[in-house]
Amino acid sequence: MNDLPVRIRPAVLDDLDVVVSLIRLSMGEELDWLFGQEKDYPTESVMGALFIRKGNRLSHEICWVIEELGKVVGALVAFPGRMMRRLDVQTALHLVSIFGFSATMRLVQRQPLYGDLVEAEADEFYLSNLAVYPDRQGRGIGSAMLNYADKLARAGGLKKCSLLVTFGNPARRLYERAGYRLVQTYAFSHPMIADGSGGFYRMVKDLNASS
Repeated sequence: MNDLPVRIRPAVLDDLDVVVSLIRLSMGEELDWLFGQEKDYPTESVMGALFIRKGNRLSHEICWVIEELGKVVGALVAFPGRMMRRLDVQTALHLVSIFGFSATMRLVQRQPLYGDLVEAEADEFYLSNLAVYPDRQGRGIGSAMLNYADKLARAGGLKKCSLLVTFGNPARRLYERAGYRLVQTYAFSHPMIADGSGGFYRMVKDLNASS
């Protein structure tokens, strides 16, 4: 259990490098498959360009970081499910401006490989990315971030939180202890989807049940 002082705060532009590294931890090889296949556009540079912009799936506006002794050790990207479609469209528009229409269309053409995957319903607060550096795991930091997400959801008038976790990811146990329950399973044959794990579990927490 973590006994050091921690603080959760909204991300700022100066957090760019550390947040990008944490997003990479949360997505693994899938991040490169989605955003790093264009020549002269490394994954980190694309993620950084999205982070500093407003109104997209990786914007600093929907990101929070957790500090331990003043050092960022974890990050959360989350938003109401009702914002999903708008954020997806805005992300595509930003990508067009970053590396052009053709490259963006190649990315869009990968989306059907996700089949009937539902990331979040409109009435849920969706935890899109959650990561803690490996040397800080097991110290209560992930739990603190999950509790903070509950507060954000309630402040936004939402009664549920949701997330996706890859097959075999030990973080599933953390989510179950926090009150998340498995509601759907999505299996994929493409080796890059779900970081090569084979698929995702969709998990939902009823905040009324945990209040």
